[in-house]
Amino acid sequence: MIKLENIHKSFGDLKVLKGINLEVNKGEVVCVIGPSGSGKSTLLRCINHLERITTGTITIDGEIVDERKDGHDLRKIPSKQVLKLCSEVGMVFQRFNLFPHMTALENVMEAPVQVLKLPKDAAEQEARQLLASVGLEDKVDVYPSRLSGGQQQRVAIARALAMKPKAMLFDEPTSALDPELVGEVLEVMKQLAHEHMTMIVVTHEMGFAREVAHRVIFMDDGVIVEEGTPEEIFTAPKHERTKAFLSRVL
Repeated sequence: MIKLENIHKSFGDLKVLKGINLEVNKGEVVCVIGPSGSGKSTLLRCINHLERITTGTITIDGEIVDERKDGHDLRKIPSKQVLKLCSEVGMVFQRFNLFPHMTALENVMEAPVQVLKLPKDAAEQEARQLLASVGLEDKVDVYPSRLSGGQQQRVAIARALAMKPKAMLFDEPTSALDPELVGEVLEVMKQLAHEHMTMIVVTHEMGFAREVAHRVIFMDDGVIVEEGTPEEIFTAPKHERTKAFLSRVL
């Protein structure tokens, strides 16, 4: 579903990603762990074209969406094709990024109406169903400022799902939440995993990674240091950097 080949990303002289190779299969849940500043969030932003890679190739569902060498395009990929494929990869951020002047329902409806050109009545019906699926059927007319952090993040997940994505990217979706609100967001994500949604999750929630992930990736200093099943990574990590990180967070 998602394939990254030799991905490098630099911001000026700062090299953030240093040759990332990764394949994520349809229906697979991959959790990415590692210290702050290791390039995890930048990796997600490159997949969804929020950042342009410096070098490498990104393929989504068999179609190349970015191919560059030393910051120059190797092939001209039509912007419409890039937008279409990137709209098929939903993204949920640390900070919920909801439109503050729109209700929960309007937030979820907006992209299907504006991007997918769905009729408003159909978009509203689907939005209500999605909000119900994340336990917010009683909050449809509430503005973000009147919702808890956990509720806002669940609206953000419903909004991403409204685009009917083939895959979902989560960038530390619980890190901005009070501890007692984390569980309600993780439950929604667990349900998506049970429904075989393809997911890449950057997370500090090791219990979630251990329970839900098919594969865990440990990143440090812009490279994938180690990857394996949750059992392999959490019980018998091979690399000293992985061992050191887990000794601090577990």
